[in-house]
Order: sequence, then structure tokens, then C-alpha cells
Amino acid sequence: MSLILQIVFLLGDLVFLGLIFLLIKRDRLSVRFGMLWLIFGGVWLVFGAVPWLLKVLRGVLRFQVVSNMVFTMLLAFVLLVLLTLSVAASLAARRMRQLAQANALLEERVRRLEQQRGPDAQNEDA
Repeated sequence: MSLILQIVFLLGDLVFLGLIFLLIKRDRLSVRFGMLWLIFGGVWLVFGAVPWLLKVLRGVLRFQVVSNMVFTMLLAFVLLVLLTLSVAASLAARRMRQLAQANALLEERVRRLEQQRGPDAQNEDA
């Protein structure tokens, strides 16, 4: 990797990490998901600072070309993010269903209490 490309890569990664920190600070990104992005950015920062690690890793993983390994790593990361978001969406859907059921039970309880008080008690409240 040429020195110019390495500097551009490092600057781009630092901007990316700064953006992630800013989004977490402004509460636009949860810390839970932000940690995943920060780890991703940190790994790429290490690879940008020490590019020979990519060649060593390529040899260990037996890839023919470094770019194929990088694309495979990116695809794996995207799949990890999709899995994480799917889990979060599933948990949110379950929680929403539980809240809707609890709300329905409370509404039914209020209706029964109002019926027990009778119509005269409702007119006194008004």
C-alpha cells in the first residue's frame, strides 16, 4: 500500500470513528450498536496503521489476494450488523406486544371498575 493511500485510509477511518463518537454523544446511536461500529473502526485503524498485518492474515487464512480477504471481512461484518439489528427488532416487537397486552388488561380493569361504580358515580365525577 502506498504511503498516500495509507494516509487517506487512516484519515478516513479517523473521520469514521469521530462520526461514531459524535452520534453516540448526541444519542443518535445507542452505545450497544456504537460499540460494534467502534470495534469495526478500530480494526480497520490497526490495518491502516500496520498494513503488513493484512498480508500476514491473508497468508494465515489462505486467501489468494488481500482484496478478496478484505471484501470477505466486510461481508462478514455486514452480516453481523444485520443479525444484531434483527435481534434488536425482534426484542422490540416482543416488548411492544407485551405492552399492548398489558394495556388491554388495564383498560378492561378500568371498564369493570367503572361498571361496578354504576352510572350515578360517573355523573358525580363530571
